[in-house]
Amino acid sequence: MASQSTLFALLKFYANRMNTPLVNCLEFISYVKKYAQIHVEEQADLVTYLGNSDALIEKDLESLVESKQIVIGGTDKKRTIFYLPAFVQKFAKVYQELQKKPTNPFPVVGDLPKVVPLDILTKITAQEYLAIGMNKQELNDKTLYAVSLPHDVPSILVPSNLPAETLGDICIAKIRTLLLKEDQYEYFSKKLRISNPGKEIACKNFINKFVNFSENIITELKNSGDSFYFWTQLCYFIRQDYESIKDFTPEDVNVLQAIYISEIITTYHKDKIKAEQQTQEALEALQKNLLKPPYYFTMQDILNFTNSKNVMLTKLYSADDLKKFLEHETSESEDEGTAKLPRLLVFKIPSGTRYFIYKDNIVPLIIRLCNEAHETLGQMIKDQWVEELRNFNKLPEMTNAARFEEMLKEKTAKLSPVLHALLNANFLLMLTYELRAKNAEVQLSLFEHDKLLPYSSLLLLRQQDILSNAKIELPIWYFIPLLSWIVSLFAKKPKQRHSTSSSNKSSFQKVYDDMPGKSTSKSSKPVSRGKQLAQSAAKLEQLFAQEGSTVEREMVSYLKIWNKMIDKQARANLEEDVNSLIRDYIRKVLNTLHGSTFDSSRLENLARTLCSTPNMKRIGEPEALKMYVQMYIIHLLKGLS
Repeated sequence: MASQSTLFALLKFYANRMNTPLVNCLEFISYVKKYAQIHVEEQADLVTYLGNSDALIEKDLESLVESKQIVIGGTDKKRTIFYLPAFVQKFAKVYQELQKKPTNPFPVVGDLPKVVPLDILTKITAQEYLAIGMNKQELNDKTLYAVSLPHDVPSILVPSNLPAETLGDICIAKIRTLLLKEDQYEYFSKKLRISNPGKEIACKNFINKFVNFSENIITELKNSGDSFYFWTQLCYFIRQDYESIKDFTPEDVNVLQAIYISEIITTYHKDKIKAEQQTQEALEALQKNLLKPPYYFTMQDILNFTNSKNVMLTKLYSADDLKKFLEHETSESEDEGTAKLPRLLVFKIPSGTRYFIYKDNIVPLIIRLCNEAHETLGQMIKDQWVEELRNFNKLPEMTNAARFEEMLKEKTAKLSPVLHALLNANFLLMLTYELRAKNAEVQLSLFEHDKLLPYSSLLLLRQQDILSNAKIELPIWYFIPLLSWIVSLFAKKPKQRHSTSSSNKSSFQKVYDDMPGKSTSKSSKPVSRGKQLAQSAAKLEQLFAQEGSTVEREMVSYLKIWNKMIDKQARANLEEDVNSLIRDYIRKVLNTLHGSTFDSSRLENLARTLCSTPNMKRIGEPEALKMYVQMYIIHLLKGLS
């Protein structure tokens, strides 16, 4: 490889010295051997060309031919090396002149000397050339393209060191030169105005700006808008007229060549604009999804997002677009140059799962999770303490405040990992400072003297209240010292694990029971259709309920969004009405449901059909209602056996 590059450098030096791209093969071989004898001490690579090296030089020349850096023509002593970069440079100068004088014709294949073989050309269609050139073009002097055009219009020669954008500018300049002729200007200006009734002034302004070469006209032709639309029409009218000519003059051919290239470039910009708009709309839909309940999402959740037409967003933008969006949202603050938190934050729960959440939703989410934990965790602790007291046992957390706080923290971390992770996130304190700086009302005080409040304060769970509620459920003699001691001697039983029926389990308890390590019984009997549906519903629950949660808990969150009744009884009645509608609908379609085909798509279709009924439409909050319906269906089907 080193010898080939050395030989190519020598060929370049020799061709420039002789001032010709046509080099006699035998003369060049002699020159290489003489050059090697003189300069071998300065360039060690030349040692391979000393002595009888004709065969080696021939071999290296053949390698250069295979890599399309040179072409060798002729036979025996008349063999000629055609040095390709020299031709590239020659036609690059032609295009430099074209930029100064657009009336000059494009170089064509006939402009090559007759002795030059057509093998030096790389044949390519205009669409293929511009597709490469408008994206990532590598400028070099290695290739001379013969760019073919539609309708047997002569191919033009384009050197590989000419930017495709420059070729487009030359074509625009040629079309402008055509319109500088008064008759052509009036003719095409009239056609443009007739085709756009009501926009006559806009058409006139466009064509004036184009002919007089306004500084920003090139930019306008590459962006969506009236100018882009008028330009597309103008190209079409010119092409239509010139294609109808039977006998082409060189000037007609020149115009058609410019028009064909311009239209291809215009199509490229049109597709690019459409793709950019599609990507932007998809990213806006992504942002809207991130702002919806439950407010926190894993990367897999983000990859599964759809738009309003139920099309996967990943089909509308690339992985690189998604990466850039997330990097921008998670690294740049709303006010550039400030020390504020970025809009989108990331937190991790103990299992290692990472979640994305917009900072404006963090405090409302903490409030919601604390309310849920207050009800479910408080009930769980009370039930546990009742059982312990019934067996005449006393736990340290019943009387020791520090142990009570430690127990609350442990249970929250185990049964509500998202809440625990948010409360211990390093950005939470700074977020509260930002909210205070905005004079925003903080609905829940989370810190006191820059320290997180105790869990009992956050969850509104007082040790004495729980203990009092637990004692109320036991007979009074449990708390008469002498009597309770005597009874305990006879009634105290070995400590047993309390079994809870599945029908009375809270959502937190279900999470606990579903944790890894819990044994599950498997029936050896064939699985019925009902059980298959229940299994499919259980799998779907993992998609709709975040880690550490259940569909029952998530249903409550969505219920509060769509059920806005103020009166308690009216709110309960509306909830029951909706639940009854869902149950009645599932009874009707149950025979059409099969566990093997019941997936998220089927579930969404059921929910969409139900939510499109007149009664459901009147409720409002369609997104939250649809999510609630899907989760309630899962809740119903999980109970099948």
